[in-house]
Amino acid sequence: MTVKMKGTEMFSHLIIMRLSMLAASLFIGLIILSSNACSTYPKIQKNVKMNKNTDTRFIDFQQVITDMNDPVGRQFAVDRFMEIIVAGDYPIIENDTTVVLLYQGDDEGIAITGDMNEWVKSIPYKKIPGTNLFYLRFTVERDTRMEYWLLPQSGEMFATDKLNPYQVWNGFGPVSELAMPGYRRHPYFDDFKYGKKWDPTTLENFVMPAGVLEYPHQVHVYFPPGYESSQEVYPTIYVQDGLDYVEFAIVPGVLNQLIENGEIEPLIAIFVTPPNRHLPEMPNRMTEYGMNDDYVSFMCEELVPEISQRYRTENQASARLIVGDSFGGLISVYAGFKRPDIFGLVYGQSGYYSFQEDTLIKQITISDTQPVRFYIDVGLYEHYIGGDLLPASEVDFLAANRRLKSVLEERGYDLIYREYPEGHTWGNWRRHLIDALIHFFGTGE
Repeated sequence: MTVKMKGTEMFSHLIIMRLSMLAASLFIGLIILSSNACSTYPKIQKNVKMNKNTDTRFIDFQQVITDMNDPVGRQFAVDRFMEIIVAGDYPIIENDTTVVLLYQGDDEGIAITGDMNEWVKSIPYKKIPGTNLFYLRFTVERDTRMEYWLLPQSGEMFATDKLNPYQVWNGFGPVSELAMPGYRRHPYFDDFKYGKKWDPTTLENFVMPAGVLEYPHQVHVYFPPGYESSQEVYPTIYVQDGLDYVEFAIVPGVLNQLIENGEIEPLIAIFVTPPNRHLPEMPNRMTEYGMNDDYVSFMCEELVPEISQRYRTENQASARLIVGDSFGGLISVYAGFKRPDIFGLVYGQSGYYSFQEDTLIKQITISDTQPVRFYIDVGLYEHYIGGDLLPASEVDFLAANRRLKSVLEERGYDLIYREYPEGHTWGNWRRHLIDALIHFFGTGE
């Protein structure tokens, strides 16, 4: 997928939407000189022994092409090498911590932006002289998972990596995904690892009319298997950025598998979508999630009672979880802190707790400890979220999450805290939502 947008504009809109919104297999090609009619061109040697967790395809290729002076032969070598890459595993994982990304094309230059540089500016690929092949080699932690886009030198568009089949969706569309050998892709996403979204039409939906907030909300509802034939009452989870969690985090599919496999008890999920989804027009998620007391009243005084009236739910706070990411993580933690009588369970993913100079953290510090259980997690590649759109003191989400952790521990809260070598992305949030659901609703099986 390719989206046309000026480079600076793209980065600004990306952050607004988020805040307002491979070990490679052992398949090696060694290029050697042929003795046939094409003796000036290389051919591929495929049966090269490799060490465990080592992919030397690009290393071997570099060694051969460095000694080649014939420009036609160099390009032929590139074309033959890329045939092997397309047919084999990609990205190229040279060892547990080193990865090589490739790009073949007639562009003057190509660059990358993503979690590896926290979506700030771009990192250029190197070009092999006399060819149309570009490459980028870098090192990360062995259990890292990253998302990224490619950028041509002109900066007029961004695109997924056509060589890489792994993709995750966000508000712009598919984003390429890189997973190092130590990262385990969860089997619950096997059907979605190449960029598929969940279909929201599988859920019941209704419109919550205007009330304390002077505009309506779209609400989608997930029911566990067997709900219609049962008379049981169920715990509930209330999810911010509702349709994003449905489509990008695949929450209905995750719940189906967790429940069917006996890993969590059956529950009902309520997905609340803010107005002007993925748009800068107001009201939107930024106006709702910035510690907005009216939004908390909407959730607690209007939506929760409506859900309790419509469906068979457990009506105690200890059976009610509120969930959100980024700005949605902020409002989820705030709602639980302010209304523990309604939400006794809180999950904040990569929350924007630095908002207004740590206002929420300061409130928790000076307040009595509330009967709330917290689960907080964040990515290690979240040092610079929001770029120039946020005050410089607020862009380090990782540091803010650590400050929140310290305060919650000091105040004696029931807390699970996790950090992962990932970024501010849906691939991060959908994977680790599984762990939080098992923590709060697990059966122990």
